[in-house]
Amino acid sequence: MNEPGMVLLYLGWLIVILVVVVVVSLRRVKAMKAAAQKAGLSGIRANLIGRVSGSWRGYAVTWRMFGGGRSGPERAVVEIRASTPARLIIHRRSKFDLNFSPFGPPVVQTAFDGDFIVRSDDAMLAERLLGDAKIIEEMRAGLLQRMDRLEIDARYVRATRVTRPLTRDEAIRSAWKLASIVVEQLGLPPASMSA
Repeated sequence: MNEPGMVLLYLGWLIVILVVVVVVSLRRVKAMKAAAQKAGLSGIRANLIGRVSGSWRGYAVTWRMFGGGRSGPERAVVEIRASTPARLIIHRRSKFDLNFSPFGPPVVQTAFDGDFIVRSDDAMLAERLLGDAKIIEEMRAGLLQRMDRLEIDARYVRATRVTRPLTRDEAIRSAWKLASIVVEQLGLPPASMSA
């Protein structure tokens, strides 16, 4: 075989694959920046790997798209840096969900046990969050699959939405709406940037 010809063929394919990856990433970031502007974020910055950041009402906000392929379904993630009193994780209960996780906060029994699995260090935070009608309405609309989740940690509120039944734009908007409503309704203060 012609070894220099094979090397050039491999290099050509590598360049084609890299160009396709860069073009797809640029299109994804461009769409996310447009959605961020429409949502009211200011000071929007983006990078090639699909991370868009900005600020909203004094909160630092990050939008990301990741996954797809062998790493599971593609997911839209919105993270708002806010000071929160405790950890909380909520996701949709699936049919045969064993709900076993050796890590993270313990399971909290709530009135919504048939719909959601709630894990929290603070039962009062869980009750306060689940007692708000706007948050519950948005959770029912936004947490539809097992991998969709709402996470609250000491420094952020994070909403994750699987893009499988939705477009990327719809998934990122759904995650944004859930995270922003949680921050607004609970009245969480912005997290300090030094933490």
